[in-house]
Amino acid sequence: MSKKLIAVASAAALALSALVAAPAGAAGAFAVVATGMQTSEANGISSTAPLKANVPSSDVQRYDSTAGTSTGTLIRLAVTTTENSAAVTATSTGAVKIVTASQWDANATTAVKSSTGSQSVSVTSDSSGSVYLYVYTTSTAATGTVTVTQGTNSRTFYVQGVSGAGNAYKLNFTGPASAAISGEIELTGTVTDMFGNLLTLTAAELTTTTLGGSLTGAAVVEADFEVNATTKVHSFNVPSSTTASALAVSLALVTPATEVKTAFGSRTASQFFSVNAVDLSAQVTALTAQVAALKADYNALAAKWNKRVASKTAPKKAVATK
Repeated sequence: MSKKLIAVASAAALALSALVAAPAGAAGAFAVVATGMQTSEANGISSTAPLKANVPSSDVQRYDSTAGTSTGTLIRLAVTTTENSAAVTATSTGAVKIVTASQWDANATTAVKSSTGSQSVSVTSDSSGSVYLYVYTTSTAATGTVTVTQGTNSRTFYVQGVSGAGNAYKLNFTGPASAAISGEIELTGTVTDMFGNLLTLTAAELTTTTLGGSLTGAAVVEADFEVNATTKVHSFNVPSSTTASALAVSLALVTPATEVKTAFGSRTASQFFSVNAVDLSAQVTALTAQVAALKADYNALAAKWNKRVASKTAPKKAVATK
């Protein structure tokens, strides 16, 4: 046999022995694959392209493997280690928390709550070099991360929560004490979910009712509805009474978060405001009269004081009249 044939045969034998020695499902190159995100194309490698999942809405966690899911709160990280039964650690920052596969498998949706996860876990891959981790966040800020490490290998993902109208938990609006007759009443404020994340609602997701004076108590149209893109402050106007009177304004969430939990604090799904519809021109006239009266009183006192100054019975300087 030629040297060339011997070399080929030796290489083939070596490759065959390696295949025989490698057990089925052996560990391979380190990898971490994420599933269960709202935006399937996001890779999570930066804060501008984070992995996204719903913020928990009822203190219950859900995992949905469907690409582009809009219902899941958990993102699953499938970790492949470079060796079997390898030690894996995961740490997180911000509001990102980690749940191990054993926690999820044991409790599923019954006991894995918004407080179940931790920010540092250690697990061991199985005999095929695989292990699962689940992550979630209670914040809509894209600043939280999770880092998975095995030996000298690591992978970091940015994670961001998504919170919508169905998570609306607390109204924080203010209104004026008075408004012009036949004018408008402006309400301004914010809406947050149970974790304090600011939400952006539409006019259809809030209902406003006015009662008193010439108003019937029916829901009214919220005019000039706006939401500041930065501060998330909502503002809109509702009509005032056409007669001088006291009236009540009720503001409520159309679909508030259904579950009230002690861990979330008290829910504020509605607010009430007392407003007096007044004739502003009459108020201006009255205030003008009050100012004139105060001015007259001041000038009278100033004249007496200056008279004493002129007579040198007062050791102070004269004052100017108004």
